[in-house]
Amino acid sequence: MPLPVETFFLHPDYQGTLQSQIQQMIAQGILSGRFQPGEKLPSTRKLATHLSVSRITVTLAYTELLSNDYLTSRGRSGYYVSRNAPSPPNFKSVEPIEDAVDWTRAIGQRFSGGQTPRKPQEWAKYKHPFTYGQADPTLFDHANWRLCALKALGQRDFTPLTTDYYDQDDPQLIEFIARHTLPRRGISARPEQILITLGAQNALWLTTQVLLTQRRTAAFEDPCYHALRDILTQSRCNMAPVRVDQDGLPPDAIPPDANVIFTTPSHQCPTNGTMPMNRRRALLERAREMDALIVEDDYEFEMSFLKPPSPALKS
Repeated sequence: MPLPVETFFLHPDYQGTLQSQIQQMIAQGILSGRFQPGEKLPSTRKLATHLSVSRITVTLAYTELLSNDYLTSRGRSGYYVSRNAPSPPNFKSVEPIEDAVDWTRAIGQRFSGGQTPRKPQEWAKYKHPFTYGQADPTLFDHANWRLCALKALGQRDFTPLTTDYYDQDDPQLIEFIARHTLPRRGISARPEQILITLGAQNALWLTTQVLLTQRRTAAFEDPCYHALRDILTQSRCNMAPVRVDQDGLPPDAIPPDANVIFTTPSHQCPTNGTMPMNRRRALLERAREMDALIVEDDYEFEMSFLKPPSPALKS
């Protein structure tokens, strides 16, 4: 795959010929490490059209770089960055330039760094890798995923795939969730009650934006999903962490002034505890007494190997 022609630009104030500017542009790309050895350059015709210059100008520039061993030619295949091209030099780090912007005043909110856990990149080398969110290539269903990808990219499904629904969600996805996904959790919902988000963090962020203010209180599990704590911190609401036990969130420990209760009853994050049915009923009763809302993160309800998964609180 050749280098994108859109990355090549001519400087309008350059002092010199167009040929020398093209040579310098490519040489700088190689010396900076942006163009790697073996990468293919755009064809002379395509680059000339993009830069609005004659093709002979680009050809002469390529030929000069070829003679200086920056480029190599492979018959009718085109021009490539030479394996013998000069390597990017290792310059000493320069002193940072003082920024004219006072960022201590410009930034409205400070980022504390959060409590995001670090995942080792070499997790697969461990004998027992207890690192969540990683795919096991031996269990991944390559055949069916490949089949789904080919079907989605086919001409028959091209329109549903590329349609811009603007302020609506994909109707086929909504229908599948309403008919198949939610009923598995004992939930019945109409299409207008379903909102597709970009993921769990986006859903939690939207929830805090809608339900919480600086005067409202959020009760949440301690420990909890690390991203939830960061989102609640940024919302500037009153935070009331509630220590969990082996069965998850204890309803009696929830402060009476809580307006919103965040919980992961099916698979508590990160303790992996599952809330039993009697506590689920007690939690619903507690929220009803307090006139509080429950935000249920039905996290990994499938991870129930000793008995069938418990129904969602919403059910």
